[in-house]
Amino acid sequence: MILLKNGKIYRDGKFFEGDILISEKIESIDKSIDLKGLNTYDLNGEYVIPGFIDLHCHINGAGGEGGPLTRTSPLNPEIFLKSGITTVVGLLGTDGYTRSLIDLLMHVRKLKETIDSYMFTGSYQVPSPTITGSIAMDIILIPEIVGLKISLSDHRSSYPSVDALKKIASEVRVSSMLSGKRGIINVHMGDGKNKFETIYKLLEETEIPIWHFLPTHIDRNEDLLEASVEYAKKGGYLDITANPNKTIETINFLISKGVPEENITVSTDGNGSIPQFDSIGRLIRLNISPIDSLYNIFKILDGEMMHKFLKFVTENPANRLGFRKGKIEVGLDADFLILNESKEIEYVVSKGRLFKL
Repeated sequence: MILLKNGKIYRDGKFFEGDILISEKIESIDKSIDLKGLNTYDLNGEYVIPGFIDLHCHINGAGGEGGPLTRTSPLNPEIFLKSGITTVVGLLGTDGYTRSLIDLLMHVRKLKETIDSYMFTGSYQVPSPTITGSIAMDIILIPEIVGLKISLSDHRSSYPSVDALKKIASEVRVSSMLSGKRGIINVHMGDGKNKFETIYKLLEETEIPIWHFLPTHIDRNEDLLEASVEYAKKGGYLDITANPNKTIETINFLISKGVPEENITVSTDGNGSIPQFDSIGRLIRLNISPIDSLYNIFKILDGEMMHKFLKFVTENPANRLGFRKGKIEVGLDADFLILNESKEIEYVVSKGRLFKL
């Protein structure tokens, strides 16, 4: 166990001065905890906030739209600690042909030595690539797999039919029930004109709940963002791709249109490619999504907006995953960040272990 004393602990939207006793879980929080014989650290008034939960990160590399030289490389644990991320969900991107889900799983297990790490099976392609030969069996048999990745309304996707999506969604729903998982269908949303139409038709023709779907990149253009408001009002959840230049504006827009705060998450798309195509679909530029975008946004915020943003990158994604984390409360996972007055990360507590940065 580790005893952290004299911290300013973030709870229920405000800071509480006190001590925290941790193992892999948070064992106790109080104004003063005095126990002998423990590893004890005096935080000297530094701030303690929940660790960030990144629902969408290309941990084993992505890209390739411009050929082999444009593939991004796998990530090491240290970059997540420096970015304040204590839980990550990895996934494949455009390339479900030459990149392997088995390789992704091995990177997930490598990261698990330091941070909590999970993954989605599948990719842009339909039929979905899997590890076991079945979407359902991947979810049931592999603890690290929390759902499925697909792509809609994008020229790089397989343009799945409504019937194909029904089969996919049914497999995810039933297998998640059997395995005790939340069963998220991570939907890469492209710039195409159909937007949410395939999902809407599925919802009309089946009893599959809308909450299984998590459309991401919904802020990629104004039309898609506008359409996302209606989707959320039907009970859908939305994931914003973090961008320090526009994410807060996107959040404020969604909230102003009546989207519930509980239905919003923000993820990095970290280590993924950001391709730009010309009017006839030729690649003209390719950038790489940063890993530290959640932290960089958090650093520039204060007041009410800071509190809201923390919810979108801690509590809300934890609820989407069905995990006991995302808040600093007794019984939850001991995953949090210790910051100085300048919001620089001094320590990361991940899986109950203290890392000095």
